[in-house]
Amino acid sequence: MADEKGQAAALALGITEVLIKTFPELQAVFDLFAAGNIADARIAYFNTNYFKELTGSAQSRKTKQQTQPGVYAQEFDAWKQAQRVRLISKGFMYTPEIEALLEGSYLKGDSDLQVEMTILNSGKMGANIGGSSLGTVNALKTYAEDQGIGYILPKNYWDKVSIGVLGGTLTRESIEEELKSFAISAYPAYAKGIEAGRSFNMQTSAARQTMANLLEKDVDTIANDNPLFQKVTGYVNPKTGAFEIMPLWEVEKLVKSSDDWLYTKNAQATFDSFGRSVMRDWGLAY
Repeated sequence: MADEKGQAAALALGITEVLIKTFPELQAVFDLFAAGNIADARIAYFNTNYFKELTGSAQSRKTKQQTQPGVYAQEFDAWKQAQRVRLISKGFMYTPEIEALLEGSYLKGDSDLQVEMTILNSGKMGANIGGSSLGTVNALKTYAEDQGIGYILPKNYWDKVSIGVLGGTLTRESIEEELKSFAISAYPAYAKGIEAGRSFNMQTSAARQTMANLLEKDVDTIANDNPLFQKVTGYVNPKTGAFEIMPLWEVEKLVKSSDDWLYTKNAQATFDSFGRSVMRDWGLAY
């Protein structure tokens, strides 16, 4: 079991899983902290190339701040502008509050990753993102819609995903796997197809088109939260008691038994044809 004090000490130095991925030599240091060997861990940390390069930059910058303020201001401004471009490109919403955090990171000699962690841990970001991270999140939302579960995922779920993608703790691949598992749980009749790479929307396209034709609607209006469509996708075979994909003839039967169908031209034509047939049988029409 990991030592809580040791882990806290590691976190105080900024040694996180994300940082370790960038600087693998820190894994051994973290393991010592996690084992409770805090003194040995600190010695190991101070001997890493990561620490030596970090403190070298920090010392140089602090010296210039005191002895060459003009040079320091010029170099800091160039670094700050480069960070601004990089952060915006990645998806950070650059605000005066975020900018105010940068000088502290500059003086500490923080790496790009540590700058990002400082911003994310500050609580000043909120859940608003842009850049490439926003593109990834939007692609994930499209994927969720394709798997039929976009409408059931709350805003706080996407807030968590947004910050995770931005901070590098979540990947597009890991979230897609999570969304796929949600879809498999939500639509057991379509689970095998989803596992095989056929999305929920792909598997339900024929049923959706059948419903649209009968109800005289655009197929795009048959949304995943449509109550009638949910009856189709939640079909249980009465003979087996198992979730199954509803046959199209059953879909047609279900739609024609709904109130929505009664108001269509299809329904009126059917009733008119039926009425004329009855009248002919009674000899009242030709």
